Amino acid sequence: MPEKPRILWVNVRLLHPLNGGDRLRTYHMLRQMRRHARITYLCPRTPQDSDEAVSKASEYCDELLTFDLNPPRGGTPRFYASVLWNCLTGSHPFASQKYASADARRIIRDELGAGKHDLVIADYLMSWIHFTGLKPATQVPVIVFQHNVESLIWKRHTENAANPLRRWICRREWQLTRRFEDDAAAHATGQIAVSEDEERTFRDERGMNNVLGWVPTGVDPDYFQPSTATEPVLAFLGSMDWHANVDAIDYFVRQSYPAVKARCPSVKVILIGRNPTPAIRALAAEDPSIEVTGTVDDVRPYLERASIMILPLRVGGGTRIKVFEGMAAGLALVSTRIGTEGLPVENGRHALLADDASAFADAVIDLIENPARRQTMAATSLQWVRDNFSWATASQKFLDLAAKTLPVRHRE
Repeated sequence: MPEKPRILWVNVRLLHPLNGGDRLRTYHMLRQMRRHARITYLCPRTPQDSDEAVSKASEYCDELLTFDLNPPRGGTPRFYASVLWNCLTGSHPFASQKYASADARRIIRDELGAGKHDLVIADYLMSWIHFTGLKPATQVPVIVFQHNVESLIWKRHTENAANPLRRWICRREWQLTRRFEDDAAAHATGQIAVSEDEERTFRDERGMNNVLGWVPTGVDPDYFQPSTATEPVLAFLGSMDWHANVDAIDYFVRQSYPAVKARCPSVKVILIGRNPTPAIRALAAEDPSIEVTGTVDDVRPYLERASIMILPLRVGGGTRIKVFEGMAAGLALVSTRIGTEGLPVENGRHALLADDASAFADAVIDLIENPARRQTMAATSLQWVRDNFSWATASQKFLDLAAKTLPVRHRE
């Protein structure tokens, strides 16, 4: 019987509340991994983290280690000042630099020096900030779990930014992020991606030699009750303070939604997600057919009111948990190709894919006006998700890939 590997899992946040796809992926995978490994979870504790978030860490790790950190919060003067200063003087992307901590590096050095762990996972590229130039006393494998090709996201933001200052900031973050990814490729023991497309980008386009493979996105279909709604209600699910989601919704409301409303006057939109920005709240203030939920404890009651999920992303990366969650909730999907990038979604079978605003509106109208097609697509997608995607499968593949870096005694 192989020994259970002892894993030090380094992240940039506590996982509760479970209100974002990134948190959900790590949460579900760690819960599965604990059956086969001992997990020590290291992350900052910020002033916004509750005691409940700390206590609930026992759901996904055997031991919790935290350090105090107060990174600038988005939308504050301190945040904007820090972003500009980093653009002018920084050597690392701001998205990572804001988590830099001497305490974190000390804890990592002490933990590895004491021989407590067989493997280290830097969850997200942002966590790599704690390992740049770090020379622990022992050589323990360090794997970067790449949830996205982060530089590609910033490249797309640069291409879509209309404001010159924003475009300059995005370009600078793109340059710094690409350099940071190169550093991880040069110094980490290995990297694991979240889609075959992203593995190919890292390995073939970027020439990174330490890419171990990729793991699929999972979903818990039993958590959701398939929707039986028949009204033309569109749902968007995602963190409403994340720039890619804000851009997607603003673009949809301004460019596609007027055509949908003209053809289907009773249509409504529910925007489900934490921390909506003032710009998102303004959309609802301007149009009573748009509902902004803000942070919710449970997304299911809102998804049950909808019949169609929209995913009009123009920027983004990684695989989208919200795609599988929408399907598990029995919704038909209309998405851009970027929205389902990295997933084996078939256009016309699992979703309608459209990239320009007019075609996107036409796809939504088609599903509203053709309930039989909408219901068939939703049922097909629900069964496809049930049959092919689970967190147990994703977690086992992750452990199998990580085991390539471990001594033989830990391999099954």
